[in-house]
Amino acid sequence: MSIRSTTPHFEKQKIARFRRLDTDHSLAIESLFKKFTFLTGRFEIHMPFSRAKSTFSSGTVWLWPKFDKRPVGCLVFMDGFAPCIWYPERQEGMTFRWLLPPNFTQKGPTVCFANILAGESILQIEDIVISEGKELWSMKFSDRWNKLREFWNSLPSDQPLLAFKPQIVKPIALSDWSLHYNPSIYWIIQPDHAKQPRWYWKDTVEIKEKEFIIPVLKRGKEITSILYALCVPYTKTMLPDTYSLLSQEGNNLGFASVSSLELSIQLKSMTAKGLPVEVQWKEEFNKYHVMRIMPENTPITTASFFYHKNKS
Repeated sequence: MSIRSTTPHFEKQKIARFRRLDTDHSLAIESLFKKFTFLTGRFEIHMPFSRAKSTFSSGTVWLWPKFDKRPVGCLVFMDGFAPCIWYPERQEGMTFRWLLPPNFTQKGPTVCFANILAGESILQIEDIVISEGKELWSMKFSDRWNKLREFWNSLPSDQPLLAFKPQIVKPIALSDWSLHYNPSIYWIIQPDHAKQPRWYWKDTVEIKEKEFIIPVLKRGKEITSILYALCVPYTKTMLPDTYSLLSQEGNNLGFASVSSLELSIQLKSMTAKGLPVEVQWKEEFNKYHVMRIMPENTPITTASFFYHKNKS
């Protein structure tokens, strides 16, 4: 005779990766934001054209991809509560199981700016604005970055209970931006400022696919020729990277279209007398597009060859 066990069978329960904040946790964060009022402001704003030229010419700028279109969140470590990410604009957040050193938060709360990259299961920490109860927002970003590295090194690297991989952002120097540039994504632009939100920016130029045209044996109505124009800085506006194109006779051919970051950097270094450039007409922009910079002794094309402008 077999005896059936009456011992109950307990299945291992799957623990949720994230949990919503309870009422006490939300109230504690609300109290923290009242104490540090700068946390109620905007941390990211769209870069205005009026600030672009002065910002990029200063040299003290760092950049990194902004993969999450939503505003950056606040990574909050508070005594008595689980670490969480809080989104002020939505007034909601979620906690996670992060192993911390003993007495980690007893000196006061720590707040960082962070984004969860859901597709890669990564939490990217990008700035630190409060450390152990001390406000760091009044420090320059370069100084805050050093504090962020100290904070990061104080955390245990082994986190078996986390549902994502935490990491700190790797800022890109402005001089190296062309090596990493991708026009299809948003970019964070972080000047070395204090008490100021950072900027975000995305290239709005659409690159349209060229229509394939079957080759024909007959001569086309328009003869394709290489066109060289004189590119000079346009100084009557505050907009950065604005250049005029001139024919050999000095006729104005309109504003130049410059979509290559490498070309833009090269054109910034030219003098007021300008540089000869090879151009092609871009119907979608109704402008001549700068293809490349030519040697200084390159002859400029006469106005009659710029037939696109002559048509208008």
